[in-house]
Amino acid sequence: MLIMSGRRTPGGGRVGGVALVLLVGALSTSCGLVPQHPDDEALVLGFRVTDRTVEVKIPVCPGDKLSRVEVWDPGNETKKEQLLWWGETPIAEGSDNGLLRLWSPADYRKSSAAQKPSNLPPLIDVSAAYADQEDSVGDLISLDEATKKQQPDEYWTIKGKSMSAQEIDEQLSCPK
Repeated sequence: MLIMSGRRTPGGGRVGGVALVLLVGALSTSCGLVPQHPDDEALVLGFRVTDRTVEVKIPVCPGDKLSRVEVWDPGNETKKEQLLWWGETPIAEGSDNGLLRLWSPADYRKSSAAQKPSNLPPLIDVSAAYADQEDSVGDLISLDEATKKQQPDEYWTIKGKSMSAQEIDEQLSCPK
């Protein structure tokens, strides 16, 4: 359910812990009030990249709100991971449907002042938290692959295939 990255949360705590995972698991099955997320390994985000924008499609159920998105350089053997940008409380058109533009301060109530780097790393790690839920999703994006031409309403995924916004949302078991 949670991405167990070991990163600190905005409140200063660490994401992790068996008790938290069990609690979230129990909440997500109670009365169908919270969308059920499949195994995190199976849940993918969609990406579309142009020269000017990086868009991410987060799976959402009707009525879901997203509270925060973060963009990380995942680092490597010689370089630590680094937070590149963050945005809180998306307000742009489309954000209620899980469509977020990264490095776009006008699309959020509050965001990092960092500009989109001119030389982004080849892989970035994007994570998003759902409002009023102890749940988050995340995925890696290969900027080279995601930059390739996509059809309208198609998004690149880490699985190497394109998916529509609807297909991305259908990964969740939404309450009827």
